[in-house]
Amino acid sequence: MRLFLDTSVVLAACGSTAGASHEIFRQARVHGWVLIATPYVIGEVLNNLADFPPSATAQWAKLRADLLLLDDVLTLDRPAMFAAGKDRPILFSALAWADVLLTRDTGDFGEILGGSFYGLLVLPPGDFLQRERLAGRL
Repeated sequence: MRLFLDTSVVLAACGSTAGASHEIFRQARVHGWVLIATPYVIGEVLNNLADFPPSATAQWAKLRADLLLLDDVLTLDRPAMFAAGKDRPILFSALAWADVLLTRDTGDFGEILGGSFYGLLVLPPGDFLQRERLAGRL
C-alpha cells in the first residue's frame, strides 16, 4: 500500500513516539507500506521543526530514511473543487502517487477528511490504523 504523508503527520511522528503518526512509520516497516513524501512536504517539515523540541530533529533524522521522495504534482487533469491553495500540491501529489493521503490537517482537509478525492482515501493516521485493524491486516 502506498501512503502519502502530509507534513502534519511527519511532524507529529517527529514530535512523539507514542501517537498514531509515529505508529504509521513502525507499521510500514512490518507491512511493507510505502511512505511517500515530496519536496514540498520535506520543505514544510524543515521549516517547522524549529518549533519542536530538539528531540524532534533527532527523530526526523531517523524517520527521513523511511520516506520515498517523489516529485511534486502541481496541476491536475480533471476538475478540482479544493479551496486550500497552499495544500493543493499535497492533494494532487497524493492523488498521483498514493492509495491513501494521511493528514492531521482538519483546517485545510476537513471537507474531505474521512472521505475520498477521485478515489484517493483521505484519513487521519489513527483512522487509517483502525481501518487496517478492522480489516484484519494489523
